[in-house]
Amino acid sequence: MRKTSRCLLLISLAAALLAGGLAVHGFWQGSMNSREEGSIEIIGEAEPDPAAVKDVRQAVEAFPSVLESTTGIRLHHPVKVYVTGSEQSYQNVLKDAFHLSAEEAGEIAALSGGWTGGRRGLTAINAKAGVMSTPADRISTTGHELFHQVQYELSRGRDTDEKALFWLEEGSADYFGAVLASHLGQRPVDKWMMDVKAELLGAAETASPDQLQHNNLEQRKALMKKNLHSYAMSDLMSWYLLSTRAEGIECRKLGEYFERLGQAERGEQAFQETFGIALDDFLREFRVWWQQEQKKEAVFHFVSRKGVREELADELARQAQLAQQSFQSHFGGTLHGEYQIVLASDQQDLSRAVQEFCGMNPEKAGTLAASSLWIENGSTVLINVGQLDTRRQQIFSMGTMLMRIMQSQRSGHPAEDMEWLVRGAGYVMGTVRLSESGYGALTQYRQAWLSVLRQSGRLPPLSRMETADGYQSAAEEFSEDTVSVLAEYAVLRLVDRYGWQSLAEWQDKTRLTGDSRRAFRQVYGQDCRSFEKSIESSLGQSLLYTK
Repeated sequence: MRKTSRCLLLISLAAALLAGGLAVHGFWQGSMNSREEGSIEIIGEAEPDPAAVKDVRQAVEAFPSVLESTTGIRLHHPVKVYVTGSEQSYQNVLKDAFHLSAEEAGEIAALSGGWTGGRRGLTAINAKAGVMSTPADRISTTGHELFHQVQYELSRGRDTDEKALFWLEEGSADYFGAVLASHLGQRPVDKWMMDVKAELLGAAETASPDQLQHNNLEQRKALMKKNLHSYAMSDLMSWYLLSTRAEGIECRKLGEYFERLGQAERGEQAFQETFGIALDDFLREFRVWWQQEQKKEAVFHFVSRKGVREELADELARQAQLAQQSFQSHFGGTLHGEYQIVLASDQQDLSRAVQEFCGMNPEKAGTLAASSLWIENGSTVLINVGQLDTRRQQIFSMGTMLMRIMQSQRSGHPAEDMEWLVRGAGYVMGTVRLSESGYGALTQYRQAWLSVLRQSGRLPPLSRMETADGYQSAAEEFSEDTVSVLAEYAVLRLVDRYGWQSLAEWQDKTRLTGDSRRAFRQVYGQDCRSFEKSIESSLGQSLLYTK
């Protein structure tokens, strides 16, 4: 089964996630004579989105040839794939076709976007789930679920046995789904893994490898909770295993493992026989590697689209590295992970790039491109460099953008952030980069902001600007420039009194507690309304409490 998730992260840096799947164990009970051997039949339920059905069909048609070319294996038992148009119809299929109780079907439907039963040769996919939002997602989800059918067949129904290895079952299904999507011209496998790393690096907590070994169905369902990121961790472990022990023959080794699993007493035996290393030794090696990986400074891969000058791309790459140096100097840490920075020449090109790199439909891509300087999608950041025609803009924008991404990563993507503080810190870091580059002293910018605010006449309260919606409504009433200047001035007041490190401490506390407001009180010893009073005092005027 595939967990439901949201994958697109925009300027607001909402959380993005792609998760693994879960198969149901047991022996296949259908009649081989009732359907052609190895056939895959698609059944629509409750009018699923035609675009989703089209992508599922493309995946189904390509699956046999990609499976055979990468593993040397064929799927022998026939499979029915139900594609449902709503969560309720998905739940009904789980209940009626899989013979689950109404209670269990409801529970699974709430947690999953796909479900596979190898014993019955059935797969169900909820076309409305978050894991079905783009063509790449739909293809990889379908490939994931069908690979569970392969696992079942090769292992003689032992793929989900409690003695098997949960992480390798789920991670290998996600890996094959990524391979299938890549074969069909969608997201490359490398991009999939970069997204997985980005998800884990920005996670407030994750399941440990030890939790992902031997699990019964109830334990598996518990691991499906989004806050544990169990499937992303399984993906990372599987990818690392294949990269270090099966390079060039990754899928063939997966087939070999599940064949051995059908004969072995435990997953550990099949694992060692297949990959030539004891499971405990591999887990120790993986933990050391991942601990080191999490401490590495981010790597940026710049992709220049047609019309983008080489000198501009080089300058932005240089500014990214200088921003990282500034982060290290001010906060004692940098952004981590691996990112693809796509440089689009103008608004129209940004729209096309969003469609190409994010799988978004033209209408939505056009709307975003019209209102955005930059857009973040997992490990990919797309920038309209047509708006960066001066060096000042290039310096400020790269500093601001990377600060926003680093804050989100460091704070663990809380459900609700303090919008004025997040935005203000980004703007302040962009300004710091200007100051470091010789464009005025920070004290001069502070004085200019203070003058703007004092002359504005009326200002929104910071407490109104705590949420994204509140910040937007304040910007509409008071102007974007006014709220931006107020946010950056307020952040600089915090820095003046508590130091730069206090921002890092706030991010770390937010990650630990999952509550940005509680973290603010812990670090600064006051809530937002109390802090407003110090801002009022410095401005010599009251902040209006406008609803």
